[in-house]
Amino acid sequence: MPRPALNRKTTEKRPAQAEAAAPSGLPLDARIDRGRPIPDQVYALLRRTIVTLRLPPGAAIVEKDITQQLGISRTPVRDAVRLLAEEGLVNIKPQSGTFVALINREQLEEGRLIRRALEIEGIKLAVQNVTQERLDTLQSIIAAQERAGGRGDHIGFIDFDDRFHRHISEMSGHLRLWKVINGVKAQLDRMRLMATPIPGQERRVIGQHQAIADALQKRNEERCVKALEHHLDDAYAQLTKVIEQHRELIA
Repeated sequence: MPRPALNRKTTEKRPAQAEAAAPSGLPLDARIDRGRPIPDQVYALLRRTIVTLRLPPGAAIVEKDITQQLGISRTPVRDAVRLLAEEGLVNIKPQSGTFVALINREQLEEGRLIRRALEIEGIKLAVQNVTQERLDTLQSIIAAQERAGGRGDHIGFIDFDDRFHRHISEMSGHLRLWKVINGVKAQLDRMRLMATPIPGQERRVIGQHQAIADALQKRNEERCVKALEHHLDDAYAQLTKVIEQHRELIA
């Protein structure tokens, strides 16, 4: 299946070779740090390659290509594939191969509901832990996200989007909260990249993030919840448009 047409531009943080793909589907510059757990790195590399659509729905995942590029054994690759299958990102077909799964509509909706509930509870707690340093960090993330959007760097824009939401989740005082949220939004992540180029979408996201940051600065829990609810619901409304345009990617 051909990968969806996406507008990607190189940036000073992402040189051209980082966007090109090896036979494995991984970026050409993908490397393993021998000083850190290898299975975790392989999982992170493969997951990112799938959610950024370098490996689109239906693409084959060839263990041999991955092991050759990364210079590792097949065991950590198989472990990573198993975890990705549990997330619904990969289908393992005995005697046939391993393939990137279609985007599961039921899991997408489930992830949206769980993310919405957890982030709302998280921001209620974050209001109690607001500091100027944390607010300054939020503003820095918003500024960096806006610059990424201005460069046409859609992947970078989404990376900063995640940093924004992760920072608020960590402000709740529950450091595992974002790990849970991130684990359930895998199907959402694949659709987000296709929604980002929608005209006006990036500007809308920046404005909504600023509204959330302003509410946190005022320590106003009700405003924080309303601003976050509006942001998450509007984001899903935009994703729904993308779903209608790419039914061939949905299971």
